[in-house]
Amino acid sequence: MRIAVLGAKGAVGTRIVTKLDERGHDVVRVGRNGAGGDRVVDLGAADTSAYAAAVADVDMVINASGLENVALAQQAGNARFVDISATSGYLEKIAAAPAAGGVLAFVGLAPGLSTLMASELAAEAGDHVDVALTLGEGEKHGRAAVEWTVGLLGSTFVDGSGQSVRNLTRPRTLEGPVGSRKRFLRADFPDHVVAGDDGRLVENYLALGSGAATMSLRIANLCPAVGGPLLRRVHLPGSDEWSVLARNRTTGRWLHTSGHNQSEATATMTVAAVEAAENRIDPVLFTTDVLETHGLTHWDIHIRSGR
Repeated sequence: MRIAVLGAKGAVGTRIVTKLDERGHDVVRVGRNGAGGDRVVDLGAADTSAYAAAVADVDMVINASGLENVALAQQAGNARFVDISATSGYLEKIAAAPAAGGVLAFVGLAPGLSTLMASELAAEAGDHVDVALTLGEGEKHGRAAVEWTVGLLGSTFVDGSGQSVRNLTRPRTLEGPVGSRKRFLRADFPDHVVAGDDGRLVENYLALGSGAATMSLRIANLCPAVGGPLLRRVHLPGSDEWSVLARNRTTGRWLHTSGHNQSEATATMTVAAVEAAENRIDPVLFTTDVLETHGLTHWDIHIRSGR
């Protein structure tokens, strides 16, 4: 396929480009700064005509820029628009008004991998699933990821039960697969949009690798005007290990997976979903429509289960 990657020089975008190249796809790099055959476009411009022209000859457009601009999805022409973003309101908007080529959303680590795991566990009406994402504070994130985290501070979202929830509040201790316990905070990873319908409730939580780092997020959330600039400047020491734990409160069943480097995992999930969606004609697709958890071993993602 011929695939345009927006934000191709970012932390996730570079990895997506590498994986697509390795798998034989024709990659078109689109962004503010070009080199060689790249197409230079200001993706934040009010006039999207240059962007529309830049992606007119591709089969898919992957948005790894971090920009949540509905116009990018609507002006993608006959290409399917693929977004790795994690904000529920934005993802619902692009799914509600797809362009001619359609939309593929909820790809990446969370939502994406987490959505697949939640969907597998939330099988019956009345099921209540907690999805807990742990991110290693030692990983050097790109600007878009940092700004997404800063955007959580002081903001609210509507969860699957219809409640308004303030991000990075309502701490909850969850037990891991080997008896380990970690404190998590509620966060707007919108797995409930896909996995939490028909009477099933899905709640998303976030923690950093250490309890102290998670507490620093909670403190920053108390005063976003101070906490935001600190998050932008301070890089905490630690591991780059991530994990996703999904636990069904109703049945006791759990799924767990982990790895190193969140950006690498996001890129892997994105490319897997893109290839699986190649011949689909549905105007709106989610990762749950094109991938299954047991098939991820092909991509070196191994999910454990138990009770």
